[in-house]
Amino acid sequence: MNKKMLVALGLILFVSIALLAAVPKALESRFVISDPVWREIPIRTALHSEYEKIWQIGVSTILENNFDIATMEKESGYIRTTWNEGVVVLGKKWYYKVQISLKYVADNQKYTKVRLQVAGELAKGGKKGISQFFRGYDTVLLQTLFQDLQSKLGEI
Repeated sequence: MNKKMLVALGLILFVSIALLAAVPKALESRFVISDPVWREIPIRTALHSEYEKIWQIGVSTILENNFDIATMEKESGYIRTTWNEGVVVLGKKWYYKVQISLKYVADNQKYTKVRLQVAGELAKGGKKGISQFFRGYDTVLLQTLFQDLQSKLGEI
């Protein structure tokens, strides 16, 4: 095959995948089909040694945003929520759910940053089960939580 033929086939494949991967309009501006990203928030210096306080801020921020906690490992600095299906409710057999993860990072016994991830899953039910399934992340919720945690923990 020559180069033009390969480019044409690649373009056809790309367009086909894009058409098959159409997501509901309600999610077009917020759901990214990709590996979920981690965003880092540097913790202000005055809080580096106050782990109990920054831990409680993380827990309360999650609860304030109407998520339930599935896993809390204070010793390792990890919090993960249950899947929440009420962030965006879709119709026509589409199902969307999101999950929040927080990870506190220590450097020389001081907690210097927190990592935030908002993973999402989107599925469409068909006659024989799931007809489409996508993993990704919710940009709107990620930005909202990032700004909330930044204002509570970050440098001013």
